[in-house]
Amino acid sequence: MLVGELVWVRKGPNTPTWGIIVDKLIVYLADDAMMVSYEVLVDSTFYTLDSSDVLRFNYYNRHLFDETS
Repeated sequence: MLVGELVWVRKGPNTPTWGIIVDKLIVYLADDAMMVSYEVLVDSTFYTLDSSDVLRFNYYNRHLFDETS
């Protein structure tokens, strides 16, 4: 996931909702592994969430590239 990307926050403040990724936090562990979490802006509040708490949408505007219209 990239900074500035719109994501669906599964565990929002009250209910699931939309958010924007503002920072990616990486912690390198001793066994050559790393832990990644994201700082997400939701309803004017920053939340630090695990990657399992956010859902990324791959979307593009197909209608803009449709040559039949």
